[in-house]
Amino acid sequence: MKKSLSLVLALMLLLSLVACGQKAATPSTAAGPVVTEVKGVTIPAFSVTVNGVAVDQAAMASYPIYSVQATSTNSAGTESTTTYVGFAMKDILAAAKLTEAYVWLEAKADDGYAVTVTGDKVLADTTLLAMTKDGEPFGTSPWLAPCASATTGDYLKGCVSILVNTTEGAPKVSAAPAASGSGELALTGELPEIQDKTGKVEFAAFSFLVNGNAVTNDTLKALHIYKITVTVADKSGALSESTYAGYKLADVLTACGVKAPASVKVKANDGYETELDSKLITSEYTLFAIEKDKTVGEGGTIWVAPCSETASKSFCKLVTEVTAK
Repeated sequence: MKKSLSLVLALMLLLSLVACGQKAATPSTAAGPVVTEVKGVTIPAFSVTVNGVAVDQAAMASYPIYSVQATSTNSAGTESTTTYVGFAMKDILAAAKLTEAYVWLEAKADDGYAVTVTGDKVLADTTLLAMTKDGEPFGTSPWLAPCASATTGDYLKGCVSILVNTTEGAPKVSAAPAASGSGELALTGELPEIQDKTGKVEFAAFSFLVNGNAVTNDTLKALHIYKITVTVADKSGALSESTYAGYKLADVLTACGVKAPASVKVKANDGYETELDSKLITSEYTLFAIEKDKTVGEGGTIWVAPCSETASKSFCKLVTEVTAK
């Protein structure tokens, strides 16, 4: 009898321990993105500066290529899952002979826009300089893809320069040399030249909204097309030059039946918004640009380029919607 009771108590104790073990094994959070090495990927020509050192496809020839699937949410609350393929950021840094324990990274795009990555994400296996996004190669420059981040705004298209530091804030580095024959960029204080390219430029398909109404190539086919090359400074003072081709903002608004608005709000496809005042709205230098450096915006999006301004924060890329009041 005592032996049977002992067996029953032992069985009950065993079941209790199993149940506790099962409860403890239940994960409290979802698993993060997974890194997978991939083979046979053709890497297009690219070049980024890392703390002033140029890193290109030749420098990365001996490094592995990885694929990471990332899920993120934009400022409008829309969640999306994207697959990036490229080089681990820690390998990019190694190619630039940067091997310290970095906890701060700032990446800048070819239009001057910048994002910052901090902490463990800087050297995480899942932080990539991506050559492709969902199988599509980059347009002008690679993506920065910190795939452990669930915020879409932390990702950057058209990455051309990277700064890293072992503490918060930008390090002091020597400026990268200008490209051969490009000359030094400078803010002269003079307005850029406006060139009328009507009849000489044919745009690929584009579409955006003005006060909820679709605007396409056909909507603007009677308007003049202009090209402006402008030099702007980003928030750190670094200069970049870009050429925009498109329609004057004032002409587009008139074609859409909008007269003398006091303000114009523009919204990008990631939810980013900026607002133009009446001075910029009426300026002949403010373009709805269909092309930037002969490249069309992804998904038929456009740039709003107030080319009388010298600060890159005044510009907005990947614009899908315009609201005029």
